[in-house]
Amino acid sequence: MKLLERHIFELEKELLKPETRQSAEKISELLSDDFMEFRSSGSIYHYSMGDVFSKEIDISVENCEVRDFTIKELSNGCVLATYKVIKHSELSQDVKYSLRSSIWKVFNGSWKIVFHQGTLTSKIQ
Repeated sequence: MKLLERHIFELEKELLKPETRQSAEKISELLSDDFMEFRSSGSIYHYSMGDVFSKEIDISVENCEVRDFTIKELSNGCVLATYKVIKHSELSQDVKYSLRSSIWKVFNGSWKIVFHQGTLTSKIQ
């Protein structure tokens, strides 16, 4: 993996961690002020300062496996990341598959996510 691709990959993985999803401070470091998401549920989310994605630790925490991660430069300081996620539940045999895409931009020297879409899919190859 190239340096920038590795960096964006690590940022995406950070956003999947429960401790990040529960921290308004960590989320604000990673999301742009105008972040928007098309959720796999079909709903649309617009970020507001102070938001968190998980208020409690879920005892059925899912382990996420990221596959086929790649980035494409859209313009100077702006990239599209695409990848697949396989979520394995620790308490059951449930497995969820999704296709993910994110747009990342540089703001004052730091990469922040401005858009994300997660689409549920059948088993990933």
